[in-house]
Amino acid sequence: MVLRNLNRHITKFISICLFLPVLIFAGCLGNLQTMQTTTDTPATTTETEEPSRPLTELQLSTPKTNYAVKEEIPLELNIQNGKFDLLVPFYSVATKGAFTQITVKDANGQVVEPKRAITQEHPQKYIRKDGKSVRCIHGFEFKAGANQELTLKDIQRYYQLQPGTYTITLAIDLEVYRESIIEDHPEMLELQRDLTRLQNDANLQSAAKADAVNYYQEQIKLIKERHKDAVKDIYLPVKSRRGKASLVSNEITVTIE
Repeated sequence: MVLRNLNRHITKFISICLFLPVLIFAGCLGNLQTMQTTTDTPATTTETEEPSRPLTELQLSTPKTNYAVKEEIPLELNIQNGKFDLLVPFYSVATKGAFTQITVKDANGQVVEPKRAITQEHPQKYIRKDGKSVRCIHGFEFKAGANQELTLKDIQRYYQLQPGTYTITLAIDLEVYRESIIEDHPEMLELQRDLTRLQNDANLQSAAKADAVNYYQEQIKLIKERHKDAVKDIYLPVKSRRGKASLVSNEITVTIE
């Protein structure tokens, strides 16, 4: 009798021992499934990207919006450079050449043709660099963040505008260059030419040539020091052109009464 009861207790104990691992495994599996579900669900985030700023911005304006038929209508242009120093043609940002691509439309959206074009000369010039003549155009060093303000005195000199309402926009194809040359003072250029001729003169004795070369070199240094604070023109080698940026201004409205 005792032996039978003992066998019964042993059987229950063995059944419990076998069942416990099943419960533990099931619990672990449930936790694992929960972790996998959480991991597989990506977090939703909202990212706001700051729009990239254009290379250069054009802001067109006029002192007022209503004008008489024969009244002067000045256009004011602000050219705002971006975050890079640029080497650009002088005529594009510092002369009325900036206004060569004006578009005028009437109230019906029809383009008004100019009675004469806005023109600006931009001649080329040969500049000496490293003993060679380099074909260049007059350049402008447009510093990062700088502004250029230009005014076209009267748009009616170029457009015959009858009473009505007009919209005006402006475009600039801004060429950008990678190299610049600063032209030396004319006195220094003349001395450098004389120095080159002297150095190539085979008839001069060595001692006399050396003294003359030293003299010219000292004179060049003096002239360079004398004019170090003078504003110097910048020239852009034609072959150093990198490309161009097509810029378009805002649209303004003008009414002629």
